[in-house]
Amino acid sequence: MQAKQVTGRCMSMCPDKEIKWREEQKLLHILEMVTGTENSPRPTADRKKVVKSFARSAAGKYLLDPNNLRPPDVLLHTVKYLLTEVIKTDKIPWHIVYDFIMDRLRSVRQDMVVQEIAFEKSIDILQPIVMFYAYSSYRLSEEPLAHFDPHINKTHLLECLKRLLCYYDESGRLKEDSPLRLDKKQINFRFLFEALYLVTNAGDVAANEILQLSFSLSMSYRQNNFVRFCRLIEKLPIQLQCVAALHLPEIRRCAFKIMSVAYNSKNNLMFPLELLKNLLLFNNIVDVKNCCDFYGFKCTKNDVVFVKSDFDGSKTNSFIHLDFIDDVLQTVDICDLVLMNLK
Repeated sequence: MQAKQVTGRCMSMCPDKEIKWREEQKLLHILEMVTGTENSPRPTADRKKVVKSFARSAAGKYLLDPNNLRPPDVLLHTVKYLLTEVIKTDKIPWHIVYDFIMDRLRSVRQDMVVQEIAFEKSIDILQPIVMFYAYSSYRLSEEPLAHFDPHINKTHLLECLKRLLCYYDESGRLKEDSPLRLDKKQINFRFLFEALYLVTNAGDVAANEILQLSFSLSMSYRQNNFVRFCRLIEKLPIQLQCVAALHLPEIRRCAFKIMSVAYNSKNNLMFPLELLKNLLLFNNIVDVKNCCDFYGFKCTKNDVVFVKSDFDGSKTNSFIHLDFIDDVLQTVDICDLVLMNLK
């Protein structure tokens, strides 16, 4: 016998029952407290800011209770709140903000699954969630593992991205005159998210220019064409640049391995550091020298000497933010970046 579909009745971001319970148990997050009560023995819940937290599946009855489930419109409102209001807070370190948003977005996804929300509504909810994970992968890439786990973030990114692409496929199977088919703007978004999947899985995997660029970038990675890979990164939309740039440490390691053979010099043949900086997207000469030193190569003031026997490829250098990406991120509204047209 097929289970009856559950429809949510909770019209706020968090069920009243959960708010009271978390307030009593002192489980409110600092971002959910009434300002000024944070340090009191029992902080007060700000009902306009409390967001339903993620619950393990063991809490079966709670998860299936319609009074604890938020319908699609409320879920979308919740996502917009998290990615417009919360994402910009500067009262606490951003990795803590990330942990809060990630947990609350997991709860949103949980409500979606329990209610089996239709794909046309799920698409609008999932798109900004995917962009949040993509943006966070870059912003927190220099944080220690205790603050940010890139593997967990990538797992959530791919999980949401795959589900989103499946929803796009569902829409594509509808008849041309169906009102549920994607419109032109949504189709362009589909290309962007398909491209994001390629970039996230660079090396594993012709319609739209972004998709073509991303496919070329993925093939460049697979073929060890490090110069082309770096040139293509600069042509991508900023959301994709954030993810593609994370491959640079491995790209540079492979590049140094190839160059240690191609430019192997026992006669002190010099390779210009400035050229190396431009080829591999280093921010400055100091970063180039540090990377060369990391892999065992000796540098002069302006050049590096590639000697095959000096190369130590047993390790990969850590990722450093790119100035040209950071410069763009300084000029854009984070909310616009992750919400796209849903703000």
